[in-house]
Amino acid sequence: MNTLKPAAYDTMYNRRPSVKIDRIVIHTMEGSFAGTIAWFQKAGRPTPTAAHYLFSRLGDVCQMVADEKKCYHAGSTTERGWNDRSIGFEHEGYATQTAWPEIMLVASARCAAVLCRKFAIPMDREHIIGHNEVPGVTHTDPGAHWPWADYMDLVLAASQGVR
Repeated sequence: MNTLKPAAYDTMYNRRPSVKIDRIVIHTMEGSFAGTIAWFQKAGRPTPTAAHYLFSRLGDVCQMVADEKKCYHAGSTTERGWNDRSIGFEHEGYATQTAWPEIMLVASARCAAVLCRKFAIPMDREHIIGHNEVPGVTHTDPGAHWPWADYMDLVLAASQGVR
């Protein structure tokens, strides 16, 4: 697993307000790893959307925004503060796909376990959620076939150093 970090990219994102980080929001890129990195780095976008971490089909990880900074990935039209209190994970692929590479799920689960420990986020489905589960969003990702049971098992195993 390679970890990439685009230099100085996260300078455009704000410090978080003093709220507890209590969620990880799972997204799909609706495209490729390289294409998503390029889009998030593109200057002049009207809204500086991004995610904290990107995961490729090959298990590569790219941290786009520092954990301590707020980025715009999970905005809600009905509840304020979702971007303040969450960390966003983007996964290479599409919400409509039916299978997900295990190496990508393992890399994501390891990262989730580390962040859950760091921020005391409970490792459960109330705190690790899909983008489609954020109140007031119309997104469908990570999709109907995201392997939630397997993913949560991987997170729990990673938290115990099993995987």
